[in-house]
Amino acid sequence: LCRVREAVVSTQSTGKFVLAKQVNHAKAYGRVAFSVPTDELAAAEELAKTRGYKILTPYVTLKTEGKADVCVVIFSDPDGYEICFVGDEGFRELSAFDPEGDNLLNKAIEEDKSDDWFKRKGISKSSA
Repeated sequence: LCRVREAVVSTQSTGKFVLAKQVNHAKAYGRVAFSVPTDELAAAEELAKTRGYKILTPYVTLKTEGKADVCVVIFSDPDGYEICFVGDEGFRELSAFDPEGDNLLNKAIEEDKSDDWFKRKGISKSSA
């Protein structure tokens, strides 16, 4: 009923992709992400290429001004969904707790002009 393909993506992790006859994704979308040691990402990409896996985004360093840079490689699973491998060191720095986070988020929401958009659509933000 299903095939299993195993992908060794780094020396620390092994992933298994299961191909079923039918998968009901309903309204799901997006990607799943895993953090792995940054120094293993390029080798994982090369290994995936040699084994015939599809690379959606080759190894790249994403710059974040004033914050940590993060390295990523994005693969595709057999159903076409994205699997993102993120360099652990940059990921941990970017995902660290920010004591000002709530204040910054609330300020951004107040300044995003979404109230105007909801008003033009004839709906309230709280009902959305």
